[in-house]
Amino acid sequence: MQKKVILIYPYYIGISGAYNRYLLLKKLIEKAGFNVKLILFNDRKFNSNFTKLIYKLIRFIKVEFLIFFYSACKNSYLITDFNPSIVALFSKNVLIQIHDVSWENKNFMRHNFFSYRIFKIFIKYYSKIITVSKTSSEAIKKVSGRKKEVFLLYNSVSEKYIKESNKIGNENLFISNTNNLKMINRSLPNILYIATLIPRKGHLDLLEALSKTECLLNINLVGLPTDKKILKLIQTKKTSNGNIIKSNINYFSKLSQRELCNLLIYSSAYISTSLNEGFGIPALEAKLYKTPLIIRDLDINRELFPEARFFESTSQLANLLSTVKPISKFEIEYKRKIASNINEDNISDLFNYSNLSNELKNNILN
Repeated sequence: MQKKVILIYPYYIGISGAYNRYLLLKKLIEKAGFNVKLILFNDRKFNSNFTKLIYKLIRFIKVEFLIFFYSACKNSYLITDFNPSIVALFSKNVLIQIHDVSWENKNFMRHNFFSYRIFKIFIKYYSKIITVSKTSSEAIKKVSGRKKEVFLLYNSVSEKYIKESNKIGNENLFISNTNNLKMINRSLPNILYIATLIPRKGHLDLLEALSKTECLLNINLVGLPTDKKILKLIQTKKTSNGNIIKSNINYFSKLSQRELCNLLIYSSAYISTSLNEGFGIPALEAKLYKTPLIIRDLDINRELFPEARFFESTSQLANLLSTVKPISKFEIEYKRKIASNINEDNISDLFNYSNLSNELKNNILN
C-alpha cells in the first residue's frame, strides 16, 4: 500500500505565492497517484506581543507534534514550510520546503540574529529539503554550508489561471467593460506589475524610472497595500525624492484571476523590479501569454526567463520603458488565441504538470 502524503501549511492563508504553491503541490501529488491531505492553519492577530509569543509557541508545539505523528507514527510522507522542525532533522519522510533565502539579506531579514543562526543550522542538517529553482538550491547551500542534496521542483501557474485563460480566450464577445479594463488606455503602452507593496519588491525604483522617461505610459500596479509610504507615493505619482511622474498609474489592491488575465491580454509588457525573488509566478503567467518581460537582472530571473529584457539601474529601466509600444488589435487577438489553448500539460517542459508531478514523485521517494 502506497504511503499517504501530508501537506502542512501553518502560515497565512490567502493571496501569496507560498500558499498557492501548496494548492499546486496537492494537485501534482494526486496526479502522481498518492493520497494527499492538506492541513491549513488560520492566521491570527494579537494586540499584545506577549500573547503573540505564547500563540507562536503553542503553534510550534502543535505543528511539530503533527509532523512527528504523521511521519513517525503514521509513516506518511510530509511536506511543509514549517521551520525550524526538530523531527525533520532525522526523518527521511519529511521534506522541508524553502522557497528562497531572501531572509538572509539583512535589509529584508525577518529574524533576529539569534533565531537567524538557529535557522541556518537547521537548514544545514535537515534530512531533506525541497526548493523551487537551481538558483535557490545553490543559494541555500551557500548560505547554510549544507552538503546534503537539495531537491528541486519548479513552480507553475495555478488551475485558476488556466481555467480563466480558457474562458477569456473562447468568449465569442470579448467583454471589456469590467472596472479594471476601463483603466486600459489603448492609445498608450499598457504595462502590468503585480507585487505586494513591500520594500524588497522595488516599487521605489519603478517610480524613479517612470520619472526619468519622457514617454507616457499606462501603468497598472496590483498589490496588497502593506507599506503606506509606498502606497502614498503611488497615489500621488511622486518618487521618494519628490520628482513628478507624468505617466498614468492605476493602482488595484486586489484583483481576481480573471481580471489579471484580462489585463495581461491588453499589456504591452510585464515588469518586475523585485530586488530578491524566489519564483515569479506573475512573470510566468505573462510569459505564457507571450507578453514581453522587463525584469531585474537577477540569477533567478536569468534561469527562469532567459528571453526577458534585463536591467540593473533605474536609468536602464527608464530606457527600456521608453521603447515599449501600444499593443495592436492583432496582438490582442493573438494573446486570446494563446489563452484559449493553454492547459496544464502543454506549458513548457519546465512548468507543465505531468513533468512536475513525476519530479515530485521522485523527490518524495528518493
